[in-house]
Formats: sequence, structure tokens, C-alpha cells
Amino acid sequence: MTDYFQKNESEVFDMVNFKWDQKRALEVAMEDGEARGEARGEARGEARGEARGKRNAMKEVTLKLLKRGIPLGIITDSTQLSPEEIRQIAKDNGLAF
Repeated sequence: MTDYFQKNESEVFDMVNFKWDQKRALEVAMEDGEARGEARGEARGEARGEARGKRNAMKEVTLKLLKRGIPLGIITDSTQLSPEEIRQIAKDNGLAF
């Protein structure tokens, strides 16, 4: 055991002189939790933003198709929007449907 202590003197010294600081430990844990929460939130926000962007793009396409007189069935197949959503887009843009 003496060999171990001599070989790892600085590590053993650090372990013997270590003083537990509960307050600092809690602060570190909170900082770590906040960082993980922020990372998760950013990831979710990006995913929601992408989904929102795709949905807005589909609404723009729907509006163009409606203006060209494309039938409802083709628009629903092409955009994956429901007939109700398509009717609402038409209504919001003053198009007869």
C-alpha cells in the first residue's frame, strides 16, 4: 500500500484534503441541469420551427393550387393538409370554395 501512496502521491493528497462543499455541489448540479434543459429546449424548438416552416410552406403551396383551380382531392394528396384546413386557407384569402 505504501507503494501505491508513493506512486500516486498527488492524487492521494487531493483525496485526503478534499473538503465537501454541499452548497457548491448543488450549484454545479443546477448549472448542469440548466445546461441540459437549455440544450433539450433548443432541440425541441428547432424541431418545432422546422415543422412550422414546413406547414407554412404547405399552406403557401395550397394557396397557389387553390388560385389555379386545382381540385380539393389533389391538394389534400399533395400537401397532406385536411380538407378543413384547405377550406380555411381559401376562406382566409377570400377565395370561393
